[in-house]
Amino acid sequence: MEMFRKLDGAQTVDTLREMAANVDAIVTMLPESDHVLSAYETLLKSSKPEQIFVDCSTISPESSKKVSDMATRKGCKFLGAPVSGGVVGAENGTLTFMVGGDEAALKEASGLLSSMGSRWVYCGPAGSGLIAKICNNMILGMTMVAVAEAMNVAVKSGMEPNILASVINTSSGRCWASEINNPVPGAVEKSPSNDDYQKGFKAALLLKDMRLGESLAKEVGATTLLTRETVELYEEISKKGWADRDFSIAYKYFKEL
Repeated sequence: MEMFRKLDGAQTVDTLREMAANVDAIVTMLPESDHVLSAYETLLKSSKPEQIFVDCSTISPESSKKVSDMATRKGCKFLGAPVSGGVVGAENGTLTFMVGGDEAALKEASGLLSSMGSRWVYCGPAGSGLIAKICNNMILGMTMVAVAEAMNVAVKSGMEPNILASVINTSSGRCWASEINNPVPGAVEKSPSNDDYQKGFKAALLLKDMRLGESLAKEVGATTLLTRETVELYEEISKKGWADRDFSIAYKYFKEL
């Protein structure tokens, strides 16, 4: 809270109810489905009709639908709008929002979203944005593991990591996990790997999202072979005490095997 008090123009309040009673729009971003459901149970007790709520958490689609129904019953508008772009995107205001909910509400909230991101995609009714985000993060987790594995092979073969990164990032292997968040220290600038994986997207959160992907796949009868392998790898990473490190620490895991 102290960090927000120091921001120019920012005001802080002590309770969720106080916040809900004094603003026209609220944006939330919390780690788990239970956190979101609990927060909205409190927020909606002091909500006002036509108030707009935007939840940017990555949670289960069903949980987002529940919150949407809760808000609708109170006469409020709710959008499930998880984001992509990482810490760098948040700092630069270039996040992408994957939005599910009422399209008219999205038009009303577009100004608010533009203060945090550069792009949003309307994915469909409530829960749709979460489906898109979960599937995106399934790919994110799998590609990070692939990049970490391949980079480890190259480094152990004597190649400088920045050289391989420059090849990958101009070739068919190019991806966010290599170009922006490369798991090898020194391979690219500003990657969390350069700071001992201390900043960025926590491995615990990536594991949570991969498990959400497995749950969603099970619900719809889809096969997820690579997702299962990725879940198991990040479970091992968590056992090593690295759950709070950036998920690119997968490289360190391979390096130490």
